[in-house]
Amino acid sequence: MEQGGLQAYLNGKMMPYEDARASAQSKGLQEGGLYDRARTFNGKAFKLRRHLERLINSFAFAQIESSMSMVDLEEATLKVLETNLPLLSDGSEFVVTQLVSRGLASSLDETPEVNVFIYCEPLEFREFAAGYLTGVRLITPTTYGVPRQGSEGTREEREQQTLSLMSTPEGILTECEGANFMLVEDGRIKLPDRSNVLPGISMETVLELAEGLGIPIDEGEYSTYHAYKADEAFISSTRHCMLPVATINGLRVGTELPGPVTRRLLEAWRDLVEVDFVREALDASRS
Repeated sequence: MEQGGLQAYLNGKMMPYEDARASAQSKGLQEGGLYDRARTFNGKAFKLRRHLERLINSFAFAQIESSMSMVDLEEATLKVLETNLPLLSDGSEFVVTQLVSRGLASSLDETPEVNVFIYCEPLEFREFAAGYLTGVRLITPTTYGVPRQGSEGTREEREQQTLSLMSTPEGILTECEGANFMLVEDGRIKLPDRSNVLPGISMETVLELAEGLGIPIDEGEYSTYHAYKADEAFISSTRHCMLPVATINGLRVGTELPGPVTRRLLEAWRDLVEVDFVREALDASRS
């Protein structure tokens, strides 16, 4: 799908994506803006209202006073999806983004306008599809630098996505960049203390599914020691929902990929959205 064929929303108007992006850049919209993203299942945005609640809750922190309510943002987002839906081929999905920021003031006395840019783009399954089968590799660096893709090990290991698993100065595990992290031990989910992480909508979904399945959840402070002896581990984020963790700092996690608890949660998520998104991603990545 050509991005240029897509339509986007900018400050109350629908227009070609490329035109909207150029105008947004000229307004300084992409400099320090707030954003959120939701993905679709069968072309329908998943938990859109929850994503927008999180976005609006961050307005006060960024000192943004937008005239658009959550209902306004929801209507505009659904309009963008509806307009672009005919371009969505079978087995494909969208990621829809809301970007909000103050514009550039022409003088010190002028109050910058608030700009709203909403657009969708095809979900690139190839970036993560293999991870459903082979898992991802996590490392615990001392900085937020993104680790390089592995150049050693088996072919499967070299092709695994590699992510940083961050921790507090005291060595307490927190989250990956752009994803939440959870362990499983003795059939119980071990959730890192949410006061140390940014709880994602996908993480919330995992916890809701776990409750429905009767999977116990323990929230606390966990170190790499707990990670090394875990039966399984997984990460969650908007694009891929859940991916099993294969190794942490090169040490194998558990004996199955995905592990039994991760597999149950993935199956429950598929039932929730009525889409086999794992098969959808694998098929799209092979085409």
